[in-house]
Amino acid sequence: MSNYTCLLIEDSMIQARVISQMILRTGWVALVALDLRSGLAIMEEEPLELVISDLMLPDSTDGSTIAKIREAAPTVTIAAISAGGGRNSASALLERAKADGAEFLLQKPFSQERLQSLLSEVAERLESGTRRPHVLVIEPSRTLRKICETGLKEHDFRVTCGATLDEALDQIDVLDLDAVVTQVDVTSDDGAELVRLMREACPGVAIVAVSDKGESEIAKRAWLKTLEAGADVALAKPFTPEELVSSVRNGMVLAASAFLEAARRSA
Repeated sequence: MSNYTCLLIEDSMIQARVISQMILRTGWVALVALDLRSGLAIMEEEPLELVISDLMLPDSTDGSTIAKIREAAPTVTIAAISAGGGRNSASALLERAKADGAEFLLQKPFSQERLQSLLSEVAERLESGTRRPHVLVIEPSRTLRKICETGLKEHDFRVTCGATLDEALDQIDVLDLDAVVTQVDVTSDDGAELVRLMREACPGVAIVAVSDKGESEIAKRAWLKTLEAGADVALAKPFTPEELVSSVRNGMVLAASAFLEAARRSA
């Protein structure tokens, strides 16, 4: 990875030193700016593969940091740094960052392993010229998780698995995510609540709700509430790998359209 260069824009001198050393340990070249103006000046002079920038900088406090970086470098990969983790990723600031072009999220504090994973993914995309869609599978059954993972990988998806939403959010980058396949309970309103939490945590991401639909009126009403809460596709068990892949692809189209429309309305 020594041929690749990353620009870090971080206003804390201490954090800039720590993170730049972490970048250097991966084999990347690291350039540092302590404010957006300095970062944009470096971008004009240096060829870059990646910009890692704090969302809030001394000279960019209005939420437009990512948009300014994207305008200055339309083809560079952008990773946003944000404080907090888990469901804090649902903030309006991060949603705007994604709409403005951020492709990855580093939530402080992050480990050397997390940074290494991000840089490795960026390098893989640079070398292959492609990006595989990333799907998160949330399913308590280890067997069914494996079935979903195998079926999706056979169709060239990247897959991350978790038994619960909290477990998954601890290991997933919500900006580098295209779809969630999740088990929901349609015998009550719990399924709709789970979908609402995921929609808040993962703006613009397709949600495929999987369940035994059931024939009772309670189950049917709960299934409908799940869709109303933000699920893009309802997939009833049992399903084939082909049906799963089709549901994920359809959900991605629907979610992307809804996200772009929401961004347009808020602009």
